Amino acid sequence: MQKAAYCARSSRGNRRAMYKILMVMKLTAVLITFTLLQAHASGVAQTITLSGKNLDMKTVFTAIKKQTGYVAFSKKGLLEECSPISFTVRNMPLQDFLALVSQGQPFTYLIVDKTISLSRKEEPVPPAQEDTLHTVSGRIVDENGRPLSGASITIKHTKTATMTQADGSFTVRAREGEILVVTFVGFTPQEVRISATHLRFPFSVRLQQSSSELDQLQVTAYGTTTKRLNPGDITTITAKDIENNPVTNVLAAIQGRVPGLFVQQVSGQPGSAFKLNVRDATNFSSGAIPPLVIVDGVRYPNGTLPVSTNTSISPYNFLQGGSALNFINPNDIASIDVLKDADATAIYGSSGAYGVIIITTKKAKPEAPVFNANVYTGVSVNNTMPKLLNTQQYLMLRQEALKNNNQTPGAGDYDLNGTWSSTAYTDWRKVYLGSSAQSTNANLSYSGGNKNTSYMVNGSYMNNGNIQRHKGSFQNGNIRFSLNTATNDNKFNLNLSGGYLFSKDDMVPYDFSQSTALDAPNAPSPFLSNGNINWADNDPDGPGTAGNINRLYNNQTHNLLANGTLVYRPVTGVTLRTIFGYNDIVGSELSGYPTTTMSPTTTNAAQQTSADFHHYDQKMFSISPYAEYDRNLFQKGDLSVKAGGEIDNGNTLQDDIAGKGFASDALLNDPAAASTVTSGYSQTPYRALGFYGIVKYVWDGKYIVDFNGRRDGSTRFGPDKRFGNFGSVAAAWIFSEENFVKEHLRFISFGKLRASTGVVGGDAIRDYAYLSTYSAGGVAYDGATTLYPSTLANPNLQWEKNRDKEVGLEMGFLKDRVFAEASYYHNESSNQLVSRPVSSVTGFSQYVLNSDAVIRTSGWEMYLNTRNLVTRNFTWSTRINLSIPTSKLLRAPSQANQNTNFVVGKPVTGLLLYKYAGVDPQTGYFMFTNAKGTTQDDLLDLTQADKTQFVDQAPKYYGGIQNTFTYKQFSLDFFLNYTNRRGENALAQSGYLFGMFDINGTKDWLRRWQNPGDKTDMPKVTTNLFDAYFRLQEYMNSTGAYTNASYIRLSNVNLRYQFSKDLVRKMHLRDLSVFFQGQNLLTISHFGGLDPENMNAGVIPPLRVFTGGINLSL
Repeated sequence: MQKAAYCARSSRGNRRAMYKILMVMKLTAVLITFTLLQAHASGVAQTITLSGKNLDMKTVFTAIKKQTGYVAFSKKGLLEECSPISFTVRNMPLQDFLALVSQGQPFTYLIVDKTISLSRKEEPVPPAQEDTLHTVSGRIVDENGRPLSGASITIKHTKTATMTQADGSFTVRAREGEILVVTFVGFTPQEVRISATHLRFPFSVRLQQSSSELDQLQVTAYGTTTKRLNPGDITTITAKDIENNPVTNVLAAIQGRVPGLFVQQVSGQPGSAFKLNVRDATNFSSGAIPPLVIVDGVRYPNGTLPVSTNTSISPYNFLQGGSALNFINPNDIASIDVLKDADATAIYGSSGAYGVIIITTKKAKPEAPVFNANVYTGVSVNNTMPKLLNTQQYLMLRQEALKNNNQTPGAGDYDLNGTWSSTAYTDWRKVYLGSSAQSTNANLSYSGGNKNTSYMVNGSYMNNGNIQRHKGSFQNGNIRFSLNTATNDNKFNLNLSGGYLFSKDDMVPYDFSQSTALDAPNAPSPFLSNGNINWADNDPDGPGTAGNINRLYNNQTHNLLANGTLVYRPVTGVTLRTIFGYNDIVGSELSGYPTTTMSPTTTNAAQQTSADFHHYDQKMFSISPYAEYDRNLFQKGDLSVKAGGEIDNGNTLQDDIAGKGFASDALLNDPAAASTVTSGYSQTPYRALGFYGIVKYVWDGKYIVDFNGRRDGSTRFGPDKRFGNFGSVAAAWIFSEENFVKEHLRFISFGKLRASTGVVGGDAIRDYAYLSTYSAGGVAYDGATTLYPSTLANPNLQWEKNRDKEVGLEMGFLKDRVFAEASYYHNESSNQLVSRPVSSVTGFSQYVLNSDAVIRTSGWEMYLNTRNLVTRNFTWSTRINLSIPTSKLLRAPSQANQNTNFVVGKPVTGLLLYKYAGVDPQTGYFMFTNAKGTTQDDLLDLTQADKTQFVDQAPKYYGGIQNTFTYKQFSLDFFLNYTNRRGENALAQSGYLFGMFDINGTKDWLRRWQNPGDKTDMPKVTTNLFDAYFRLQEYMNSTGAYTNASYIRLSNVNLRYQFSKDLVRKMHLRDLSVFFQGQNLLTISHFGGLDPENMNAGVIPPLRVFTGGINLSL
């Protein structure tokens, strides 16, 4: 739309540093409030003095500019259509003056900030030239010429309406001069006045995709909708938000961006796992259960990868189980939709009980052939580490520890007895964790097509190095395709897409964050100048765990993902679809201990070499045929009915071969070369069957009801308990469409009140828990392999029941310049599937059953999106989200041997602890207050009854803040995520008190207790095992071990420069931009450990990443 400007203004803004989350939120709120309210305040304060006869409207607005500085914008030519005006005013308020001059003119006005926006008045329907109805025909297409089936066409100010057919065509009876209103989900509505030409010839209406957040598509179960017309609770993350993050796993890109979704990265090492939880924990046995993940209609592994059954050697223990989503290239993703309430999730039946994440990859579009390249490179470095003692301080405290126990340095105290230098100093964290890891990411795509057939082929390569002292990297490459084809009448459509990924990881499967990195600062280097391990200058056990540098590891993963959708539209309003998908993840791992991991003096070193060979294969096939019926009812109503079924067939296979005693390190990759071989094998099939129905009705664009129902069957339950019925109902009222709001509350551009309730099932137990199972192995009998019972049957297992309720309010102000949303949810989970210990006389250790306990989770989720400043060259927008979850145990399980931490009225994520009373000033020992209120440091007198305090480790609140600035061709986007919670402190994670071993500590130990009367928070150093270990264990079971682990993190910064269109055209390109990205750049926290996010002293924290790249299209 071309506009003419008649004045201009400048703006200023100050930006203060944000040190704490409350300051950030308060500052943002103040700035936003000031910016948005100043329009009204200034408009009231400004006055006009002007007199003239037959003044044209351009002269009037020029005078307004000179006297007030207010700018006016209008469509080109609008002011020329205005009639001259004569008046005399003196000190008239601006609002009154505009009301005066607009009387009888063809425009209306709106003041926003210091801008006066002029728009043409809506013209009433003129009387028809003749009262004769004509048949009007046409075709509705998108901006690429593709037909839009199911678009709604209504005649304005009448009840006449129709919908387009499969090929986008329509016919309607109308009169010349009437106005057709064309609407379609996700597109901007368009009006067309019927002319004489339209009565004679068919015509086309081309709709443009809407840029409004309310009209952007949201992917639901078996369909799409918009936020405007959705009665449920779905949060959508777009490709732009994802592409700004230089990450290998898309979960790192959405962390903190989705209200109600808590994402935690458990390790900074590439390929590691993530914990994710929708709306707090609802299950006893495993706490937070990950949500269902759907990728292009195919169920995808939502937890950790299958790990080796040999837990002592499993490389994936280092990666905390790994994550299958490492195999989805973030650059291939078009959108991520997080489904949270019953209306959104109930249709998935048993699988949707813990939330649903739908990932939609990029698809082909009908356009001229386009080649796109996105390439970036950068480095990753370790984040800030706690300050350690230097050599002088370390030796002083080690001597003090011996003195406290009346000891002197012994023959094994190399750090004190003169064997090692007393002046040498090395920060071993820099030696083992101080490398900078190179990273490279390249994405190429080629796409094109016409209205009938479109295609896309893209490939990517990613290589992430290792910050630890070891060669190797985590790398993967993939190739994907997408093909869409349709017949000329659009009755048949076929959409196919698929991809193949290959991943390789040969980084050493060991984390040096705690053990080796905390070696004595005066210890000799474990490495020689040639890089080999220095065995000679260290103690007989070798240089700590440095031998792990030489561990052998290779992991190769293959992922094949394919899906398709076949669509047939036999008649107008009826659509038959079949969605089918296949996913296969195959992994092969080799982890070995060659002789180079052992001292040369080791006896029979070859016999101690070992290797583990692990192979897994996860397959999932699904097919979902369904029918959809859409039609207009009673002119103002739109009805949508869907009915269908779904079949899921999966299988997980694992086999392990462990060998020990290899004659040569060169034979470690051949299990047959081992002198001793053991093996394991498991195969777990899974099948599910479901039938579902969906009914949605929208009346007059403002009243919405939605009914979902599903009957689900799962092989995790016995034949008599296999099926369950689930469903939901939701309703919404778009009150901003009411005439009262339109006429009297014009500042409200959108308002919706929604509510939903439903019952969703859960089957979060191991497969076939209702059966008695047997395993091979155990004690051999007469030289033959035996079988032994491994699980106890329970044929009465039933579905968990999750009853969800939610109410929400969505509001838009000033043409949606401000959009706010608040939701309150209340869920109750019963019939919990849990494992309970049983007496050893049964021959089993535990038993799976349905508990009679009830857990309630509830909370508030809030979202705010504002466009704070919008000028010709500069824009500033802000997004803020906040989640406040709570959980409570309403009824405790009645079964015996229940977890002692389960307390009625408290969260199930908490712990019962001793009340910590500090360090005894007389003895330097930890003190605790027992149930009688007596303070003591005698551990032997403490019992379970003395645990009177409760500490919840779940977040109290979390969320994110995003600010986006654009200035001409520059754009700057930065995102902060924050969490308020408590966690285990660094002292509790140390394992032993300082002094017991030649292990360094943090500078916190300089505050230790030294003499009677000292008041401090750090105990005395000691070499006594009881004091160093057992007293720390009791401390770990007290409130003293838990500290404030809240943090705010600058998670992402993206600076981009978009080259001008003229320059790009001269370079024979379509698009060109360069960018800089940063990840995890700054963390503000009082937490004293390695990282407040994963709170694990033995795990590499999330890495700090710096990248730069280029994006071009031709």
